[in-house]
Amino acid sequence: MEQKLNLNDITSLSDISESFSHASEDYIFSHITYNDQIQRDTPAAIRFEGVTLFMTLRGRLNVTIGHNNFTMKPGSITVLGPEDVLSATRTIDGECELYALFISLDFIKGINIDSSIINPSYMIDHDPVLVLSKAEMKLVINYLTLMHQCALNNTEIPKQLSIVSRSIGRNILVALLYQLTLIVEKKHLLTMTADKKRPMNKSRKINYVHDFMNLLREYYQQERTVAFYASKLCISPKYLSLLVRDVTGHSAAEIIDRYVINEAKNMLRFSGFTIQQVAYKLNFPNQSAFGKYFKHLTGQSPTAFRSN
Repeated sequence: MEQKLNLNDITSLSDISESFSHASEDYIFSHITYNDQIQRDTPAAIRFEGVTLFMTLRGRLNVTIGHNNFTMKPGSITVLGPEDVLSATRTIDGECELYALFISLDFIKGINIDSSIINPSYMIDHDPVLVLSKAEMKLVINYLTLMHQCALNNTEIPKQLSIVSRSIGRNILVALLYQLTLIVEKKHLLTMTADKKRPMNKSRKINYVHDFMNLLREYYQQERTVAFYASKLCISPKYLSLLVRDVTGHSAAEIIDRYVINEAKNMLRFSGFTIQQVAYKLNFPNQSAFGKYFKHLTGQSPTAFRSN
């Protein structure tokens, strides 16, 4: 059964954390040594209503993100959004030391970030677990430590100064996001092969695709047509499809289907909803239409997927 957590639910981590800080309703930092006891007390499937960053310092951890299995070893980092379900966390070496940062959506929404810098192709293409070099790991630890110290030092400031404290935290987070983007793009450029030549993304194209991704996250449970998102962006469906394929290597329709199918799988596996309820939640006219859509994209019926 999937358990949805908000920031207040995460405060219980203070009891098992080596270091812990809570920045009001903005974010929580925790330094944990994950062991068998904590594993037994952890829900089978978790979806945090915000953005989560995990970074492994020591040991190895098997995780399932959505429906794919990954191993996080020292220097591994992953960033999960509110649509991601984390399950089946299991240590390989007995225990695993990690940093965790839980960020509320309201805090994220107040961030002033240059969307043309954050390349949306990585939202689709990159492995959700990124392995850092020792130098990169040290740099990211410095950013996380700054956010931790910011939360600790600003707990008892006058209310009229709280906006200054939040701005400090947001700017540190922006710098961290830019840094992670730089790390990912450097790795992408270094590993790009000669037969996979794609033109450099233009700022305008990236902005369009970034806006498409934001709209998709908001409407994918109700709308599945390229035409709907194109109309929201005031461009033609054909032009949107060309932009999305040029930037991400995938069609707009493929990305929409990925979002819908991923959510359908999460609901079928973790929500406890009937198949008919899942169909209703995802705005299909009936269970039969949902079943045909699901089987076309996954090769199996919703019933078969759930039983497996």
